[in-house]
Amino acid sequence: MAKQTVGIGSSANDGTGDTLRVGADKINDNFNEIYAALGNSSDVLTDIIDSNGLLNVSSGANKIVFYYAALSDLPSASTYHGAVAHVHATGGLYFAHGGAWLRLNDETSGPVTKYTAGTSGSSAYTFTGPGATAGNNPNFVFYCGHTYLIDNTANVSSHPLQIRTSDGGSAFTTGVTENYNSTTGLTQFIVPHEPSDTSLVYQCTNHSAMVGNITIVTTN
Repeated sequence: MAKQTVGIGSSANDGTGDTLRVGADKINDNFNEIYAALGNSSDVLTDIIDSNGLLNVSSGANKIVFYYAALSDLPSASTYHGAVAHVHATGGLYFAHGGAWLRLNDETSGPVTKYTAGTSGSSAYTFTGPGATAGNNPNFVFYCGHTYLIDNTANVSSHPLQIRTSDGGSAFTTGVTENYNSTTGLTQFIVPHEPSDTSLVYQCTNHSAMVGNITIVTTN
């Protein structure tokens, strides 16, 4: 049904508008259609918003688009903790956690390995995590197609960690969606299947001595 508009006449009390009954009937028809489309004919949005005001869609082929053109368009991960979003520029799906947008695994990102960074004064990083070598500024081997998450949360204010092309070089950006997050200290690296460089470093942006090698290999 097309929207019905109540005729109000050309001017006040000119007798050309709808009668009260006809006008009220149009209003009822309009509301009946809205309630039927968005509710159960008695209550509106019952299948969408629950009694607590929360989104609750439990049936049908529902469609909710979480689309952002670029990573820079994403809202604050701290404000929207737990949110999900698709970023068109990277083709990835992300979720907000720990103040950062983290990319979900897909056919391009492979297994995920997480390392937690510590420090030895202002001269070295230390790491814990699967296969991490003990000692200062250990070297890493990263595999193409795998995802690596470095958690430097405890040190981000004094010793921000960045993946670089070389010792003192520029930031390496291919596959790196958080490098580094200046709020949370999280660095996420999805190693490309065909990397442009197989010899990288991680390095503190404040203390050049805090540096270690990252070697990328194509097989594991």
